Amino acid sequence: MVRATGRVALGIDVGTSSVKVTAITESGRVRTASSAPYSTAMPFDGAAEQNPDDWWSAMVPATSGLLGDLIDNGARISPETTIIGLTGQMHTSVLLGTTGEVVHPAMLWADKRAVAECRELMERVPSFADITGNVPMPAFTIAHLMWLRRHRPEAAAKLALVLNPKDEIRRRLGAGATTEPADASGTGLFDIRSDTWSQTVMDAIQLDPGVLPSVAPSHAVSGTVRGDAGSPPLLELLSGVPVTGGGGDQATQAVALGVTRPGQVGLSLGTSGVVFAALAQPQPGCFRHSYEGLWLALDSTHAAGLSLAWLASVTGTEVPALTSSQAGPDDSPLFLPYLQGHRDSLSDGRRVPGAFVGLQAHHTREHLAYAVMEGVAFELARLAESLGVKGGDELRLGGGGGRSERWRGLIASAFGRPVSFADRDSSFGAAVIAAESAGWADEFAAANSAEAVVTQPTLELDERRTRFEDARTSLM
Repeated sequence: MVRATGRVALGIDVGTSSVKVTAITESGRVRTASSAPYSTAMPFDGAAEQNPDDWWSAMVPATSGLLGDLIDNGARISPETTIIGLTGQMHTSVLLGTTGEVVHPAMLWADKRAVAECRELMERVPSFADITGNVPMPAFTIAHLMWLRRHRPEAAAKLALVLNPKDEIRRRLGAGATTEPADASGTGLFDIRSDTWSQTVMDAIQLDPGVLPSVAPSHAVSGTVRGDAGSPPLLELLSGVPVTGGGGDQATQAVALGVTRPGQVGLSLGTSGVVFAALAQPQPGCFRHSYEGLWLALDSTHAAGLSLAWLASVTGTEVPALTSSQAGPDDSPLFLPYLQGHRDSLSDGRRVPGAFVGLQAHHTREHLAYAVMEGVAFELARLAESLGVKGGDELRLGGGGGRSERWRGLIASAFGRPVSFADRDSSFGAAVIAAESAGWADEFAAANSAEAVVTQPTLELDERRTRFEDARTSLM
């Protein structure tokens, strides 16, 4: 039971498919709630859009239900006892007008329409990667803005504020138009060394800096919830509660897994699959961490858990049935997990398609399930190598896919090292940042007894991984 005098930190994650809310208490308890899923529109080839109203409509009941559970168990929700941390899908661009109205649907990290704009940006700003940490990618806000100006000028003319999803929730909570370095570094507009918006980049695309939010540290309180007797019940309940900067979802996932010291390596196995490593100095392919003086080397594949969900859908089964597949490497096809294209800044998303390689008539659903899990594991290992990260002896894994012992074993075998899985996601990391900001994270850690599960490599997959690489390169 939550102590009546105990303090509470809420972590709210605006994910790609749903909102997840986690509460941690100084007594060591962890409680979670998830929203119903919301949809992604794909109005034409390469486009991926969401309605920010859907995030808010999902967040309110999920958070209200979790708070009701806490209160029923003795918690007191007040500005003195409660603090909020925010996180959400990185790169996704929220496009607002002068009164906060949505002038164009939010353009997602999976959006690939701005390929030509990325090529143009490379020519305009040769030092782009040195400033921002990455080459231009269609996923980035800067590419979204360039495309909007060129193809939807009427919407671009109304643009007054550009936010990321978590910061749109912050704004709707009444806590102001503010972001923090981790999410800002995913926009392609941020100088990752000075922690400021890059004037060089903004000048190159003639962007008014007034459309960008202020930037505060991840652990700073950036505002408070505004609510009164006439507000919706959630805002009234949380009125005056401080809201911290938080972080982009990969930064807070790193916090959740304890990837907070240089050299530590983490994996996130959710809808997308992400490899990240904490760095003491910036390097190509990195973003800012949620801790000052740290960066994250990061790369991702768009369809990790999504690949397994797709297979479940087309075979009329459930994901848990697939993850328990007993098929092995000796007689299974290979799988290239590029169902949403390849995260290549100059790709049109079709040059490296998803594919089963070596598929034969005797292969069953079990073989396909094995191939999908193995293919995602190979892709994660490839991404880690491309980042040049070595890490220690143990990988730290989070995300829903890590609950599968079978999948953990394949990842350990693909990397050739043990995998330590903690069932803690980005919303948990946002809650930890909030508790750290309030000064009682150590009390939570001391009272919480959850331990990571370690999985050892069991399969020799070098030959299949070589075949995977050959198949991948042959399709590029």
